[in-house]
Amino acid sequence: MDKRELVIWSLFDSGTGSYRQAINEYFPNIRNYSIGIDKLHKNNDFINLDLADFHKLFGDNSLFNTLDKLPKPNIILASPPCESWSVASAMRGGNKCWVWESGELIPRKDTSILSKNNTPFKSYPDKALYTRINGELCAFNTTQIINRYSPSYWVIENPLSSKIWYYLDRWHGFSGIYNVAHYAAYNKNFSKKPTCFMSNQILNLKTLPKGVKPAVTIGSHGIGKNSNRKQIHDYNERSAIPGLLVKDILTQLLEREL
Repeated sequence: MDKRELVIWSLFDSGTGSYRQAINEYFPNIRNYSIGIDKLHKNNDFINLDLADFHKLFGDNSLFNTLDKLPKPNIILASPPCESWSVASAMRGGNKCWVWESGELIPRKDTSILSKNNTPFKSYPDKALYTRINGELCAFNTTQIINRYSPSYWVIENPLSSKIWYYLDRWHGFSGIYNVAHYAAYNKNFSKKPTCFMSNQILNLKTLPKGVKPAVTIGSHGIGKNSNRKQIHDYNERSAIPGLLVKDILTQLLEREL
C-alpha cells in the first residue's frame, strides 16, 4: 500500500498529543486522527470524543456513528488512562479502585477506602468509583474499536505493571504480544517508566541496562534526600511518550506488509 494513503487513529491522544506530534514530525504523509478529551483543557488539536462513552446502553450509538465517518484506520494506537489500573498506591492489596491480593480483580468497597487506609483518597470513595468506571469503559471501548474497525496493526500502551493487562485478558478475552520499552532509553528528559506496548505484532523496543538510573523520575519515587533528579508531577507531562519511541514503533510496523 502507498504509505501516503495510510490512516492512523490515535486514541486518548488529546492531552500531550504525543502520537500526533511524532507522526507530524516523522511521518508527514500519514493521515493521523487524534481522538479523546483533554482533562486539563490545554489542547484542542484533536477530535473531541469521549472514549469512555456508555450511552450505547440507552440506544445512543454516537461514539461509533462519529468514528464511522472517519477514514478506516490501517493502524490504531491507544493510550487509555492508567489511574484506575496503577499499582503505585499506598493501599494494601490493591489500589483505590481494585483489590487484587487474592489474585483476582475485585472492585474496592467504599468502607475499605474510608476505614482502613490513610491515603489521599480516604474521604473520596465517589472519586475512586468514577475513576474505576472510567478506566473500565476506556479499556473496554478500546477493544471494541479495534474489533469493529479491524486495523492491520494495533498497539495499546500502559505501564508494564498496570492491571489493565489482566483485566483485558481475563474479563474480555483480549490479549496480544507484550512489548516492553523504557522511556529514558529514547530520551534522557523522560523517566525510566517501564511500559508495555501490547500489540498484534512483535516490536523490538529499547530498554535501559540493569541498574541505570535516569535523571528524571515521576513524582518523588526513588528520590533520596540529596538527589538532584528532576521530578515530573504534571498529568500531561507524566502521560507523554517520547517522540523517538513512537517513531520506532511506527517504523517497525510500516516495514511490514499491510
